[in-house]
Amino acid sequence: MAYFEYFPSIGYDVRGDKNNSRIQLITNVLIRIRKKLNVINSAFFEQYFINDGDRADILAHKFYGDSTLHWVVMYANYMTNPYYDWPLTYYDLRKYITKKYSNVNDIHHYEDEDGNIVDSVNQTGANPELQSAVAGAKPITNFTYEELLNDEKRTINIIRSEYIPQILKEFKQSI
Repeated sequence: MAYFEYFPSIGYDVRGDKNNSRIQLITNVLIRIRKKLNVINSAFFEQYFINDGDRADILAHKFYGDSTLHWVVMYANYMTNPYYDWPLTYYDLRKYITKKYSNVNDIHHYEDEDGNIVDSVNQTGANPELQSAVAGAKPITNFTYEELLNDEKRTINIIRSEYIPQILKEFKQSI
């Protein structure tokens, strides 16, 4: 099932000219459906670790045999933007970090043994010589910080295939 197949159509002036309007039916892509799966039962989901090169359509084909169900993978994980909600490949992550920070090896912050942030450093004026006031605190570089954020996105929930017909039915009714 293609994602936009069940979206309603609306009349839209495709010319945008007040004196020469031409109304055409188009798919209303602005409709958003929020996930109503308030399921805590882990039997409903299968956890998956996203590897470099994985995309939602590839996972949909792998788990459901239908790449057009890519939106189900996103839906199950409250993802609305594939560019920001999906983890970057290592290559793209390196490019992103290099563009964001003047020095990827500057200290972003310090963490204690439990992973709690104990000292933050100004990202733009980071000083790699700065020491933490907390004994035993570990420095986290800009690169490591961004890599950890990206890696948090890698573990996702995949709805088990036997529940897909029910999800599709609910989606059709919601639209």
